[in-house]
Amino acid sequence: MRKVQNGKCIANISKKSILANKKRNSILLAAIILTTVMLTTLFTVISSLIKSLETATCYQVGTYTHAGFKYLTQEEYDKLKTDTKIYDLSYNVILGEVLNEELSEDYTEIRYTEPLCAKQSYSYPETGTLPQKYEEVATCTAVLDAFGVPHELGQILHLQLTNGFDTYEGDFKVCGIWEKPASTLTNEIYFSKEFQESFAPVWKNREDYNRYMQANSYAGSINPDFNFSSSFNITGKMDALKDRLGFGEEIKDGINWAYTTSELDATTVLIVAVILIMIILAGYLIIYNIFLIAITSDIHYYGLLKTIGMTNRQLKKMVLRQALFLSVIAIPVGMLLGYLISYFVVPLIANNMLTDACKVYPNGFVFLACAVFAWITVRISCAKPCRIIRKISPVEAVKFSDCPVEKLSKHKKAKWVTPFSMAWENLKRNKKRTTAVLLSMVLSVLMINVTVSIVSCFDEDKYISMFAGSDFSIADATLYNLSAIDKNLEGVSAQDMEALRAMDGVTESGAIYMEESEQKLEGDAWERMKKIYEEHTDWYVQSPDEKEWWDSCVYDRKEISSHLYGVDELVFHALELETDKVDWNTFCSGDYAIVSSMLDSDGNDADLALYQVGEKIPVQLPDGSTKEYEVIGIGDVPYVMGPMHSHGMDIYITIPAAEYLKVVPQAKGALQFMINVEKEYLEADEAYVEQYCDVTNQKLDFKSRKMYLQEFKDMVNMFLIVGGALSAILALIGILNFINLTYTSIHERKQELKILWSVGMTKKQIAFMLSFEGMLRMGLAFVLVLTVGQLLNYYVVYAIAGGMIMFTSHYVIWPMLACIPVFGVIAALIPRAMVKKIF
Repeated sequence: MRKVQNGKCIANISKKSILANKKRNSILLAAIILTTVMLTTLFTVISSLIKSLETATCYQVGTYTHAGFKYLTQEEYDKLKTDTKIYDLSYNVILGEVLNEELSEDYTEIRYTEPLCAKQSYSYPETGTLPQKYEEVATCTAVLDAFGVPHELGQILHLQLTNGFDTYEGDFKVCGIWEKPASTLTNEIYFSKEFQESFAPVWKNREDYNRYMQANSYAGSINPDFNFSSSFNITGKMDALKDRLGFGEEIKDGINWAYTTSELDATTVLIVAVILIMIILAGYLIIYNIFLIAITSDIHYYGLLKTIGMTNRQLKKMVLRQALFLSVIAIPVGMLLGYLISYFVVPLIANNMLTDACKVYPNGFVFLACAVFAWITVRISCAKPCRIIRKISPVEAVKFSDCPVEKLSKHKKAKWVTPFSMAWENLKRNKKRTTAVLLSMVLSVLMINVTVSIVSCFDEDKYISMFAGSDFSIADATLYNLSAIDKNLEGVSAQDMEALRAMDGVTESGAIYMEESEQKLEGDAWERMKKIYEEHTDWYVQSPDEKEWWDSCVYDRKEISSHLYGVDELVFHALELETDKVDWNTFCSGDYAIVSSMLDSDGNDADLALYQVGEKIPVQLPDGSTKEYEVIGIGDVPYVMGPMHSHGMDIYITIPAAEYLKVVPQAKGALQFMINVEKEYLEADEAYVEQYCDVTNQKLDFKSRKMYLQEFKDMVNMFLIVGGALSAILALIGILNFINLTYTSIHERKQELKILWSVGMTKKQIAFMLSFEGMLRMGLAFVLVLTVGQLLNYYVVYAIAGGMIMFTSHYVIWPMLACIPVFGVIAALIPRAMVKKIF
């Protein structure tokens, strides 16, 4: 068969077809742009969120390198330098520990570092340089604040250092300063190479390693960091590197878990999947509907093209050329708008998840994915209209009517004809178009209801109770400092409690005291422990070394870690009990104790307690003596009221505070002091507590409900704004779909409407009939929303928010009902506005 060069001709026809239908194509352009905007915003938000989470985790780890080794000797480092499959190798040397009291609240490391290592660790001086002279240091602003000196070069820091064998005390001049990222857990003080070689010479071999390990010191150890070719399979690459170098288990390696934990969790993935499906479905419905209307409206035109010899393939190519032409304009515009919108959405979402500032990260792959998904949506939307063209013959095209003629009944039945009945009959003339519009409207209303339902299910009290057990909680600053290694568990003195209790508006206050110890297990308690350990070894053992340790605890020493708590009435009433409620007055007798279970889950775990109600528990006291208490309940103090740590296998024993102070008379103070105040005194009392912790006793810190209330409100606003924006776009797509269908329907029936007018139907009746059509479409949409939509709403809400701790189920329907008059007015007014152009 001879091939005809007709590509240019088809392109020309496609272009003129587009120009001949500017109004319809403008709606199609808007639909493709809106779909692309939503896709671009979604993908940009997700990619930026992953990158921000990865960066925030790198801040916590303290470096953005892929991996590293800890505590190497010079021989081992020299061997590492020869490997050709690692990149950006740099190192630092630990000098020992800093002993200054000023730095007791924040964990501070002292090291010598190479410039590249400092940059990789977010600790390269922003002002000044790294130390070059013996008496110079570079450090972060947090250290300068701890010493109370200005953030200026040339300041003098008096430091006390130890390397495990010797101590050094002297003045050092600040030569470099930087601002530490908020998520970075440690402070750094960098010394010169000259001082490092003098105070903590690098370990030459394993003999030096063993000598320093006996002194429990890492001074002189080399700590290298490096990158692999990519962040994929870092664990496997590290294992291969150790095999190449001949490093055994004695060499400690470190893998940057930022590159293994920055993936989104299952709930987030589900949310993204649901939103992606809704975007594609919404885009498909309007684009498909517009193309379907275009094809059926121009079917006679396509029939004529077939008559003069144009093939099905050429017709399909012509339609796809039109779609491609519009997409080439709309998709880039949509991507640009979506990217700009992301600058607002990304910080809004990420600031509720991350402590450090986040930003939008441009990503070529994201734009490519958006373009592909947008084009796929357009291409799928063209499939059915193209099939209609392919199946119809030239003769059928001339006779084609998109409104099928129903077979007339043999039995004539007279019935009353009204604008409403005529509207209902007209509605049934093209079910496919009507269905597409209905689904568009259902999606937008459903999204609005889902957004409001999720927000209404967020329980403020549940959220705040996860972080604060009272209006104010006061403790030693080290307890609330996640990076602090040594926690002061007795930081709130009786004098502090008396001063804070004297505030105006205090309704109740109470303290919790704590002593860490070991609990010997005998008889039934040991048998229960042995049974739990053997049946649930995986709860405790993660490696062979750990199994050896836990085996020793259970079988040899027969003891586990314990916390002895002393609680006042405020804390007592907040206890999380697994058994029946305990009377405070009975508990206060001093003869009873509440013990914890071995598992803390959402269910009842009382059966897993080592001591059951009614049994005696011998409690080991700090002075070496033992006192027996009768177990009156199984339970534990809330996490936020305790020390906020555990030991894996442990038991918590709670007794009254008065009894605790009798059996632990050497107690210096309370673990935490809780205060509740009257609502009108909240702001004034918070200012007082803040001033007390900042000025009167600077070793104290506090938490308040108000801090977390703002976080809760920010999270709610995030859901409202993001969900509301998505709902608005979906609603706009639905309304555009409705406008397009209404316009096309009126345009196609122009002659029919004029005939009705000529036989006596008034313009007002015609307008009523068309308004009734629109309102009936909206009515059917809301029937779907209030039936099937309710079920979908339930499943979507539970899928997105059901697993959140602050979730409390609430049935919400008012957003759907509130949408009825709004969409009803739109459905009534749009046809009336369009019918005026006919007459």
